[in-house]
Amino acid sequence: MAVEPIELSLSGLAEPRQAIHPLPLARRTVTGFIGRTERGPINEPVLLRSFEHYRQILGGHTTFSFVSYAVQHYFLHGGEAAVVVRAVNRATRGTIDVPAGHEVLKFQARHPGSHEFLRLSVDYDRLATHSKRFNLVVQRVRNLQTQQVEDQELYSSLSMAPDDRRYIVDALKESALVRLVAPIPGVRPDASRPNRPGDLVPYIKSATPGSDGDELTDYDIIGSNREGTGLFALQRLEQLDLLCIPPAPSRDLGTTTFVAAERFCRNHRCMLIWDPPWSWDSPAAALRGVRSSHFASQNALTYFPRIRQRGDLVRFSAGLPACGAIAGLLSRNDNSGVWRGLSGDGNLLNTPFTAVMDLAPHDMARLKRFGVNSLARSEAGGLAVHGNVTLAGLSVVSNLWQKLDRRRLLFFIVNSISGATRFVHRSLDEGDTVRRLEAQVTAFLMGLFKQGALKGQTASQAFMLRLFTEADGESGRVLVLRVGVALLQAEDFFSYDFVYRADGCSIRHAPALGAEQLVS
Repeated sequence: MAVEPIELSLSGLAEPRQAIHPLPLARRTVTGFIGRTERGPINEPVLLRSFEHYRQILGGHTTFSFVSYAVQHYFLHGGEAAVVVRAVNRATRGTIDVPAGHEVLKFQARHPGSHEFLRLSVDYDRLATHSKRFNLVVQRVRNLQTQQVEDQELYSSLSMAPDDRRYIVDALKESALVRLVAPIPGVRPDASRPNRPGDLVPYIKSATPGSDGDELTDYDIIGSNREGTGLFALQRLEQLDLLCIPPAPSRDLGTTTFVAAERFCRNHRCMLIWDPPWSWDSPAAALRGVRSSHFASQNALTYFPRIRQRGDLVRFSAGLPACGAIAGLLSRNDNSGVWRGLSGDGNLLNTPFTAVMDLAPHDMARLKRFGVNSLARSEAGGLAVHGNVTLAGLSVVSNLWQKLDRRRLLFFIVNSISGATRFVHRSLDEGDTVRRLEAQVTAFLMGLFKQGALKGQTASQAFMLRLFTEADGESGRVLVLRVGVALLQAEDFFSYDFVYRADGCSIRHAPALGAEQLVS
């Protein structure tokens, strides 16, 4: 199955003179996952809408990664859109050799991994008058012992001639399963013939199987900004709200990964769900760990303890990372507004999971104080997320950014306005641009106020909006939209400036009005 393309273009609203489009007060949450998978494209963001969709493209559960479990938990708990980036470390591709006279036509799996079970067949059916053409069938099967085909590609009337419109090199450029390896023979490959008349046409299987490679390092996960690999592959997305990087079963993720992921989330205004180290095997160990670690950020959240399959005390005795379950729960909760925090009312109900251990109320209170959410039994028998805190803990001056729902609400507001007002820079000279911009953003903020997202008894206490121009060395004068929102108390505005130039829009922190400077 070909990877479903993701809309990555930065498209704005309709043309400037069309009717004003309202900004939605809630939207589908997009969650990114990074790590090893059984198969699939490398360093490519793959958009998924279900776990079955994940299995079709990236394979099933493995012993070397928790990514598949995290994605499964995500959809099970209410997630609707996942984007998975597969990372590898020294994984290799399998090869298939097809005889071509005295030469060999060599194929290589498009993607590395030991679970890319591919096979090929060649025939000359319906080509009796074309002695130099051939047909090619490429299949991926579930495993080496089965005939169950998971994906298939058919190529008819191929040629080995470079000047032919059906030249094999050109035809296979878009293949999602295989690619060719030079040198290319000058004669067509031999037909795959059954041993006896009436038998099924045999398939040629891998001459050299692929490998899954080694455990990921911090460098594999982070990748390259310039090349758009690893973490930076997610930069191709228009929207990203949550980020999960499940650790491997045998090791923790390093501080380097945390710092890079946290910075990425800060720059893209999304939240990192950070799974706790494996050494957090008790409330006391969790408290010691969070107090002594460098894992502190208002752009991240963590939790304790892990989860396990109900009644399963053998497999994964230390538990499974819960990042996917929490992301799914947040996604489901976001359908009624990101400002509705998970504070004991977000039950993981109707699921087969339980916490690895029970937490006493005083343990939960101490963990919350230091920025750790708790997973505990609910009265209904499931699990509930208690805390509604970011990983900022006591590291920030304002207690506003200790509140997960407030931090996410600010991100939602800024991202929504930024995405929906891209038309402005294209129409700075239009007479109605300022009016449309003001009306659109005012309606959006008024809607949030009426829904109870912002603090204040009146709209003027809950938000402020100003439009003005200012001098700019390169562009002459630019249009500035200043938006302030009361997130913690009435008239205590935290503000951003949206600066519109002819070549685009930039965002900056604005001086706080009626409150302290916004914590970056």
